[in-house]
Amino acid sequence: MKRLTLLFFLLYHSVCFGQMYLSDVEFDKVGCEQVEHFVKSQINNNTETFSDVKPSLEPTASTNGFRFHEREYVIKDSLPKVWSFYVHTNPTIAWNASRFSFAMLFSKPNNEMIYPNGHVDGIDAGQVIYLNLNVLRIKKLATAFEITTVDDKKKVIEFSYVEDNITHGKQQLTFIKMRRGYTKIIHRTYFKSESTLRDHFLYPYFHTRLTNTYHRNMKHLLKALEN
Repeated sequence: MKRLTLLFFLLYHSVCFGQMYLSDVEFDKVGCEQVEHFVKSQINNNTETFSDVKPSLEPTASTNGFRFHEREYVIKDSLPKVWSFYVHTNPTIAWNASRFSFAMLFSKPNNEMIYPNGHVDGIDAGQVIYLNLNVLRIKKLATAFEITTVDDKKKVIEFSYVEDNITHGKQQLTFIKMRRGYTKIIHRTYFKSESTLRDHFLYPYFHTRLTNTYHRNMKHLLKALEN
């Protein structure tokens, strides 16, 4: 009995000590005051480890009560190439453009933290990504989302805002082959917050600008890779 108790104690503590705490984040490497404040607010909300960080909307959860936003983007290249590029591009580069900058990424499956200039072999379920958003010249915000789905068969990527985010919901990217050999990306967003003003007017406007910037950046990166 004593041996079993000791074994349980050692296993429990090895798991606990193996988890990365939000308080372990090296903010000097993040280089973003807004993200630092965001993470500290998560800690104040009793989110201790990154395993405690949860998506606000799981892939199979109902979207009833969420507002809906949709945009379509066309890339003049084949579906296999575009899909592979979106999935395998380093997130530190994909999420670094004029209206947002990459702050850090934590991989739950690998228990690994990646800071700016780090390398990641693309996106995968269980990655939590923190960004600094430049919504206005004088206003910056931090946001975080978790990659929840990378479906190679259906060609769907989903990521959900984390529970500690101001906005809850998810974004879904569906890749479709077009007749001329091009690729259409349908970018759907389900969202809600505690502010009616934000959900009706502010979020749709700034979200459109951010999604436009993201897909424009990916187009430029793909084109640069081909040249």
